[in-house]
Amino acid sequence: MRSRSIAWRLALAFAAVCALVLSVIGVFLYRSLASEIALRDDQALLGRLEQVRALLQDSDSLDALQARPRLYQNMLGNQDSLLLVDAADGSPVIRINPRQQHLPTLAAIPAQQRPQRSDVQTWQATDGAAVALLAGAAVGPRGEALTVVAGKVLSEREQMLASYRLRLYLAVGLGAALAFALGLLLLRRGLLPLRQLSESVRGIDLRSLDKRLETRGIPAEFHEPVQALNAMLARLEESFQRLSQFSADLAHEIRTPLHNLLGSNGLALNQPRSTAEYQEVLASNMEEFERLTRMAENLMFLARAEQAERALQLRQLELASVGEELCDYFEALADDREIRLENALCGQLLADQQLLQRALGNLLANAVRHADPGSPISLRRVDTPGLCWLQVHNQGPPIAPQHLGKVFDRFYRVDPSRAEPGDSGGLGLAIVRSIMLLHGGQVRVSSDEGGTLFELGFKRAQ
Repeated sequence: MRSRSIAWRLALAFAAVCALVLSVIGVFLYRSLASEIALRDDQALLGRLEQVRALLQDSDSLDALQARPRLYQNMLGNQDSLLLVDAADGSPVIRINPRQQHLPTLAAIPAQQRPQRSDVQTWQATDGAAVALLAGAAVGPRGEALTVVAGKVLSEREQMLASYRLRLYLAVGLGAALAFALGLLLLRRGLLPLRQLSESVRGIDLRSLDKRLETRGIPAEFHEPVQALNAMLARLEESFQRLSQFSADLAHEIRTPLHNLLGSNGLALNQPRSTAEYQEVLASNMEEFERLTRMAENLMFLARAEQAERALQLRQLELASVGEELCDYFEALADDREIRLENALCGQLLADQQLLQRALGNLLANAVRHADPGSPISLRRVDTPGLCWLQVHNQGPPIAPQHLGKVFDRFYRVDPSRAEPGDSGGLGLAIVRSIMLLHGGQVRVSSDEGGTLFELGFKRAQ
């Protein structure tokens, strides 16, 4: 099922908010109108009671009052108003009740008391109509005790309010629909740069990873996403270039031993050979096979390290012991070149022992291979705020500045020779960098006339 677009969702939310706001305003206006109409009706009843009281007191006699019914009808002005004046014995004096409703018995307020809104009572007639009633005592022309009941049927008020409610419902509904339509239109126009951005992204493929999304002329809200996409494209371009270079280097590295194997075996099969000659060919082949095996193992290690598939087994290591083991291992190779190995490592370090030994071993192997004969190679520890640096220093030909930034790349060699004994296939320093990335550390190199210094930076426990 296809989900609704952001424009639809925002337009619906906008319409809902507009409907809510209009509803709140409508309820407020409705209640204000109902309160105002009720106030006017109540004030009219209060004024009518006072008016009738004054009329009764100023008349000549009750007979004269009864002789002018049209006067009271004109005073009331409509068919929804009623007026009852009864004598003390209950006999009617004035009886204006167009709907002939049977009114309930009401408690009359004293003649001297001014009526208040709280004295107005609402009564439900038998026909369902609501009636507002006000009863009060009055004094006749000759001091007679009278009871006056003024009332008004509220049907007109209810009809007016019902009509107003209907208009409010229509206004809220039409307002919400109009808000949804306008909101959807404006949002679609506002999201047009997003569709243009999608078209630009869709046009980028492997052959155009160097393209970048334009940041000029786009809304401010899109600046950060566009910059993030451009940064991602830069990383993709760099990764793709590295992958392409890696594939080319890997093909070149594998082609050399394969050509050697094909050439030596081809020569051996051209004519009959002695057993010793065949053994020599097999020994040469074994060296090439070992070289391919080392390359495959190193590539597998790098792949697992970059995918973080290798779980670190961290523990506190005695660095002096680790340095002694490495010096003992490389002692024979160093003696062949009359190189001295000096272990000055000390203290403890939280690290994976196997990986640490491999990283330092690769650096030592590289140092022994390139150090000047008769020179020393030193293992040292230097602490800086937050970091513990393990250093491998050898005295030998300096590395040119243009090579320093690339020595940790796969298959990169400063020395163009590619077939030295024990060569790691150009992956030794790349493995060192991967091991440090697994530990969350750093690796760096510096080189000058005084020698070459490789450093491994581990985070120190605070």
